[in-house]
Amino acid sequence: MIMDISGDLSGIRASQLQELKNLSDLKTERSELIHPEILKELIRLTQLWNREIAVYLSRSGTLLAAAVGRHAAVTLPPIKGRALGKHLRCIHTHPNGNYRLSPLDHSALASLQLESMTSLGVGEGKLTGIQIAYRAGEGEPLIVNLSPQNWIEFDYTESLACLSRSIPERPKTKTAQGKEQAFLIALVDNEQETNDDLLELRELARTAGVDVVGQLVQLRRYGQSRSYFGSGKLEELVHRLQETDADVLICDDELSPTQLRTLETETGLKVLDRTGLILDIFAQRAQSREGKLQVELAQLKHLLPYLTGQGQALSRLGGGVGTRGPGETKLELDRRRMRDRINQLEKELKLVLKHRDVQRRQRTRSGLPMVALVGYTNTGKTTFMKKAMEQTGGRSDLPAGENKLFATLDPLVRGIRIDPSLEILLSDTVGFIRKLPTQLLRAFIATLEEVRQADVLIHVIDASHPQAFQHAETVQEVLNQLECADKPMLTLLNKVDKIRNEDDLNELAGYLPYPVKISLKRGDTLKPVWKILGSLLS
Repeated sequence: MIMDISGDLSGIRASQLQELKNLSDLKTERSELIHPEILKELIRLTQLWNREIAVYLSRSGTLLAAAVGRHAAVTLPPIKGRALGKHLRCIHTHPNGNYRLSPLDHSALASLQLESMTSLGVGEGKLTGIQIAYRAGEGEPLIVNLSPQNWIEFDYTESLACLSRSIPERPKTKTAQGKEQAFLIALVDNEQETNDDLLELRELARTAGVDVVGQLVQLRRYGQSRSYFGSGKLEELVHRLQETDADVLICDDELSPTQLRTLETETGLKVLDRTGLILDIFAQRAQSREGKLQVELAQLKHLLPYLTGQGQALSRLGGGVGTRGPGETKLELDRRRMRDRINQLEKELKLVLKHRDVQRRQRTRSGLPMVALVGYTNTGKTTFMKKAMEQTGGRSDLPAGENKLFATLDPLVRGIRIDPSLEILLSDTVGFIRKLPTQLLRAFIATLEEVRQADVLIHVIDASHPQAFQHAETVQEVLNQLECADKPMLTLLNKVDKIRNEDDLNELAGYLPYPVKISLKRGDTLKPVWKILGSLLS
């Protein structure tokens, strides 16, 4: 077995690195802490390089990986398939002669769920002492000290047996609510965009019921077609994951099958891309039969390319975020049966479209103009519809809007009499979002048909959002795809009570058609909206 060596290798001869690699030919006996020859070589190379050396040793006694670093700054070698951690021991040297484990060593023992963590003090080319720490449940680690004279007599297997009752296997940490924990990754065009890019992904994760425990980004120009991240950043990602209890890795882009499999292999975690995360939210939100059909169709089309062979199950789907919707049984279908299910869903959706078309014709015969609410997700569209019904004397049977992305998935149409001479049909639609895949848009075309049929569009914008301009551009792009960009439109600049800089608001208003500044939460009147709407419909 060829052992991988990572870390700071600058100035080290290739022949010396080969000497370190050759140690993987030596197998440590089960009763030994470490093979005497391996320990001897680690001490020699530590003294020669004046750097720490860390190695992973499997329970069977095989050296799996090594890392080199300068003066207590060594980064532990990555573990591929982190579930193996509970069967691994990490042994590393301290070139300053201090053999005691540091608080960081104790932290790594717990976060990586290692079997044990051992430090070897090295001074003047000799062993100064050994300290071993074992995990002891959620409490402090149990410590064993060995001298340079008696370490060879130490029975490692017996020590595990004696401590087994004190060291139960640590369950995977969850939050108080039992939520999954996610680590976010993204490619960004420049470093200044980091916070803005991941802010929305964090909000998506929160909406899906996942807690975020960390994030990492890389400039897009350094990304790789095979592994998404470049090799160096991928190694950093594995190290960062070892410091967390993340259950799932969530990517801000749509991953290719190769990228997804590479990330899964390198990290040992379930991997979910942006599209899969949005679909998971849709699966939670869909209430109507139509909505559920659309979600299942979109999920199956998204998952189909990730099947690597006839009849092979999607092993990454082990429950939790990204697995809701069609259910485990349907997701384990092979390619042929999955395609059959897709064809069946498309036929069912065609029947739904026909039924909705009949309803639409009935509304058309009523002679009432159709007005559709459009906008980025979580801008206040449902709140507007509720306020509109209340302020025009109608009875609102709508649920209160939630401060979550995609709070509305199924379309809602209600009749509203604005004044004795004007009555409209107002439709609330699913919110738009950036990086919305074309296939996802096609799957929800039945829902968005209300937008196509509308006489006037009301574009609701969260004017207080730092990316309000970008959100407006995203909505315009989606409307272009729906061939609705030329429809008459008025703009509702919502949440103006949260804006501190009036100049920013005026600049945004100057960019959009028929702007109306309003705060729905504050209960502002909708009369200016109805005045403009009446002129657009006349």
